[in-house]
Amino acid sequence: MTQGSRSTRLPALIWAVLLLLCALFVTHQVWQGAPLDTRITALLPESDEQPILQRADHSLGDTYEKRLLILLKGDDSAQAAELLRQQLKDSGSVSSLDTEAPPRPDKVLAEHRYRLLSQPLQQADADTWLKQGLTRLFTPGMDADIQRDPFGLLDQWLNERLSGPVSWQDGGPTIDSAEGLWRVVSATLDGDPYQLQLQTRLMETLDEFEQAHPQLTVLRAGVVFHAAAGAQQARSEISTIGLGSLLGILLLLALVFRRPGVMAALLLPVFCGLLLATAVSWALFASLNLITLAFGASLIGISVDYALHLQCYRQLHPQRPLSRLWPSLFLGLLTSLCAYLVQLATPMPGLRQMATFTALGLVGAWLTVRLWLPLLPVQPHPATSRIADGLNRWRLTRPGLAVVLVTSLILSTATLVALMKTTLSHDLRQLNPSPAELVAEQQHVQKLMQQPASFRYLLVTADNEEALLQRLEAIDPLLTSLSADGHLSAWQHIAQAVPSRATQQDNLELVRQRYDEVLPQLLDQVGLDPVLAERLTQRLDDVPELTINEWLNTGAGETGRPLVLDGTERPAALVLLGDVDSSAVARLEELAGAPDILYRDRVNALSIQLSTLSKEISQWLLLALLLVIAGLTWRYRRRAWRALLPPVGAVALTLGVLAATHTGLTLFHLLGLLLVLGIGMDAGIFSTEHPSDSSTWLAISLSCASSLLAFGLLAFSATPALHFLGTTCLIGLVAAWCLVPVARGVQPDSGTDTRHHARHHSETRSHETH
Repeated sequence: MTQGSRSTRLPALIWAVLLLLCALFVTHQVWQGAPLDTRITALLPESDEQPILQRADHSLGDTYEKRLLILLKGDDSAQAAELLRQQLKDSGSVSSLDTEAPPRPDKVLAEHRYRLLSQPLQQADADTWLKQGLTRLFTPGMDADIQRDPFGLLDQWLNERLSGPVSWQDGGPTIDSAEGLWRVVSATLDGDPYQLQLQTRLMETLDEFEQAHPQLTVLRAGVVFHAAAGAQQARSEISTIGLGSLLGILLLLALVFRRPGVMAALLLPVFCGLLLATAVSWALFASLNLITLAFGASLIGISVDYALHLQCYRQLHPQRPLSRLWPSLFLGLLTSLCAYLVQLATPMPGLRQMATFTALGLVGAWLTVRLWLPLLPVQPHPATSRIADGLNRWRLTRPGLAVVLVTSLILSTATLVALMKTTLSHDLRQLNPSPAELVAEQQHVQKLMQQPASFRYLLVTADNEEALLQRLEAIDPLLTSLSADGHLSAWQHIAQAVPSRATQQDNLELVRQRYDEVLPQLLDQVGLDPVLAERLTQRLDDVPELTINEWLNTGAGETGRPLVLDGTERPAALVLLGDVDSSAVARLEELAGAPDILYRDRVNALSIQLSTLSKEISQWLLLALLLVIAGLTWRYRRRAWRALLPPVGAVALTLGVLAATHTGLTLFHLLGLLLVLGIGMDAGIFSTEHPSDSSTWLAISLSCASSLLAFGLLAFSATPALHFLGTTCLIGLVAAWCLVPVARGVQPDSGTDTRHHARHHSETRSHETH
């Protein structure tokens, strides 16, 4: 029976049953389609304004995230646009095309025409109205209805409301720009833009279309294109960086241990830790965020340290009792748990979930190492001992004065630079993984369409619909002024299409006045009986008001549905804003000082929340570090610096390098520092507990090397978040590994360790010979 098997058989069986239950629970959750949250905002704290702002964000997201725009320019673009619409339909990637009919709701709005006045007619005098009526009647090709609309009120109003770069030509919407004539194809996706199958169908359709029409210039805009580019980039990096790191780790472990069973035993604790963390976290939080899975899985990668130290110890010292190793493993677990569990006190729900997941993963991996791995047979290979001997020659048993001075100078300089120049950066635009060409296309389309963005808006509330429309109209003068001065590119709200009841009544009164003053003259000059004026004026006696619902139910008004929020306690509407400068932001924030108006920049708000999350991580990381320093100082007394040098020095060096290169710290840099701190603490503790043991130095080196392959290679990723995480790990793990030889001491009974190792080496060779 293998070492320690009698004392751990029952606990090992209990642990196996517990993991089986976890596996069954996770399987049930996946089978039932239990929610996995993909929103980064779900990890952030809620504010007092969150419910209504979240509703507004969802309303915009549901509409604009599922929309796509494709612009075509070149020969035969009209026929090509029609063909593309048909191909999109046939692909099943879109649920509807938004450009199948001209968006002019003349028939629907005909009865409201006398309450709808364009701004020029509102300000025009009687003579201008007369000229307007005569011009319509005597202009060839003008469809003038003298009976219903002698002054063209509805045409004027619709032209003003539907004015913009988009016009209707050759059976479809077009943009006549200085670059040429663009054909517009817009559609609504038949599903979530992040669905891989939908992305595949859409991109294949567009790629085939572009290959068949090389003469066309094609511009794309929409979330789905950025999501598809990100998915393609992820697949590419998985097949290069991911596969490369996996093969590198397997080759490294194969080179050192030369036994498939040992390699499998090294991966078993990580799998068990992930299983326990996923099951318990899912049960505790009901919904598990994918970001928690991604970063939690990477952070518990430090759990492989426990297996590496155990396997190296057993490979090089198969006859030694494992009781000498358990205190080090347990202390390593405690310090790592301390770094994460203190974060449970933070008000950030995302940080609490990630901390819980990581702590559970570490405990699960440690229990697997403690209860299961000792039951496996020891299979030493002579190559492992030779590699350990060669690596151990690099150990500095008594670092010289020059090494100490150089190390101290480097660490002091790095710490000083970090304290003076470290900055935080949480601009989401910096984390945008989309290719520059696609971002340029999106900006080009937005410029041609002259439409406001969907991430910056004013949220206006009122007691009733009429008060809401009046409040929106009251905001217009300020927005007009900002636009005229070049501070605001565009804006859009529902009151631009649906005037308030008061404004509609004022318009109707003005029409009555102009009919009394101008209509008899108009009829006289065109040779019609002036008596007709009385009959035409009677049409103004019973004119229905235009309501928001009536407008939204028209083809032209359908796109304005996200501008009105449903299901809120008080009526609420959005004012979408285009590009703004600092001057406009100041005026808008001043406007939002009113109790019924909120200013929202979703990108900036998310950046602020990420900044808050990063500050929380920094503070709790500092607290955890202080607790670890106190705990290790209490245990090791004067030798505490040896245990602290690798983790603390690696963090200081990493921060110094990032600060010196003017790299602002993001959330992903800080998550990388957590990984560096965890591996560095394990390295410091084990090198202090077993300073003369070659198996410890081998395990530390393998831990740093495998983590570098797993996470350090992410520094070459084109995805910003992964690049930041990988860069931090690359710098920090190399620094931690280099600092261990400086921190390692020598045990008083070093000769005993040497004799034990020599005897083991001889026994291993004899075993292999037989």
